Amino acid sequence: MGHGLKKGVIGMMWMVYAAVISACSPSPAVESAMLPPEEQVRTVSVERDGVATDCENREQIGELISILADMEPTNLQSVQDVPQADAYTSIHFEDTEGRVYTIFHYEMNGTDYVEQSYQEIYKPAPALGELLGSMLKSGEAPLNDRIPMVMADGAMYYDTGRESTVTDRCGVMDGEITSAVDRTEVPSENNQSNFGAGYGYQWGPEEGTLEVCMDGKWLVFERRYVDNNRVYFAGRWHDKSGLSEDTLRWLAWYNDLSKEEQACISAVPADLLDESGISGAEETDAKAD
Repeated sequence: MGHGLKKGVIGMMWMVYAAVISACSPSPAVESAMLPPEEQVRTVSVERDGVATDCENREQIGELISILADMEPTNLQSVQDVPQADAYTSIHFEDTEGRVYTIFHYEMNGTDYVEQSYQEIYKPAPALGELLGSMLKSGEAPLNDRIPMVMADGAMYYDTGRESTVTDRCGVMDGEITSAVDRTEVPSENNQSNFGAGYGYQWGPEEGTLEVCMDGKWLVFERRYVDNNRVYFAGRWHDKSGLSEDTLRWLAWYNDLSKEEQACISAVPADLLDESGISGAEETDAKAD
């Protein structure tokens, strides 16, 4: 066999080998929506156009979880608490430990989407809209008000219906609710609630709780869900995976400062500077003393 022919045969063999390896290699994993396992779902609440329904039917819950586990990913990312759509359906999953996971279903330009706050956006099967419609047919009375909630330090806290049992309380407030949205809306910025403004609050003795002083009573609010893969800074959430270890340490130091001390900071790590949209800030090497 001639030298040139040998090279050609070897080249063909390498091409076939590469094609086989490529076909057998797994595609990059796409993160699915953050939902509890089916066996840990206690109830599902669905809200749309002022109608709400609670579902404890295991067959419907199983079908819903199955559809949501097999959605087509998009190149879109949610960057807000709720979708920027004219109308959407809210789906709340409560697990056996009381944690709540929320996703939204809506249609835009003839295409159905499922969105989870600050997570991926997906295209679900048409069966999802049909299932949600059938669940809402058994809806309760019109939903006039949402559950009382307040946003503080980048997290949402929900009314538990409980009054605080703390007796020896410090008289200094940790913060104040300075703005409010309508009772049918969801707060979108820090120190904002959907039940009014002018109320002081303190962090509760239990982890993930906030206690709001209203009419002489201290009402307990609870953070329902924490995403440990994200960190809050300058009014938005950032993926920890996209930040350096130095920046994460800087953020831990920064978040321990008082509001007055934070306001004096003029240097921000480079990987936060562009995304945060802060003007007038200088770049720092992210090393905190």
